[in-house]
Amino acid sequence: MRMGNIWAPLAKAIAATGTDRHVDCLIDLIGADIEHDLVTVTRYSATQTPEFIKHRRFSDEMVQRYLASYYVFDPFYASWRRERRLGIMPLKRLADDEAKRGQYIAGFLAQSEICDEVGIMLADGGDWCLGIFLDRSAASFKDSEIAQLEERLPVFEALHALDITARGTEFSRTSAPTGPGASPRQEPTIPASLWPELSLRERELVQLILAGHPTANIAERLGITVGTVKNHRRRIYEKLDITTERELFLQFFQHRTDR
Repeated sequence: MRMGNIWAPLAKAIAATGTDRHVDCLIDLIGADIEHDLVTVTRYSATQTPEFIKHRRFSDEMVQRYLASYYVFDPFYASWRRERRLGIMPLKRLADDEAKRGQYIAGFLAQSEICDEVGIMLADGGDWCLGIFLDRSAASFKDSEIAQLEERLPVFEALHALDITARGTEFSRTSAPTGPGASPRQEPTIPASLWPELSLRERELVQLILAGHPTANIAERLGITVGTVKNHRRRIYEKLDITTERELFLQFFQHRTDR
């Protein structure tokens, strides 16, 4: 492994912790000897819509399209809500057959001329994580490149943790407004005007789904079996005329946007 390319960006990244240059210097370090065509940086929350932090050689128009609708199909966003897993996350680990045909890969990435991406997911306070994404337009990331990022992950994590500590508790990484009464630690609230056809029990279950709880956890919280949760979910989907959890998220966030 060649280390010569990373010493200068590493020194700059260390010096930049606690300053406005931190994210840019971290990008420089992460991508120092990993070939990539563009970079996007997004914050994910388990309870709020994503925040787009910055990008390099990406389209401002596609940023707006992502924030307006495509984020609900983003497998990285779905994974964070579901598993809260940090670390190196290649797209190919999340891209099942449904995702490959779905609107994120077949729609958003295709329009963005991106064929592969890998995310470096770092804890960013509360229920947020910071995703720094290296993107390619013509070739997939090699396993050896993913392994190289995983080996260096502790350095990326330590630098970002130092930045958070240096900034203090009042620091906000973006100036994007949050939803009315929303907080990263709160679970999303279903408006009374949304989904009136659902029973109180079904709304309770949907509330847990929107908060990112897996089926087994929902069953435990409600004191029912996993099979009963699945039956409830099937009836909810029938009532709402949808077939996937992504469509449920889309209806919820579209309702928030329209208000």
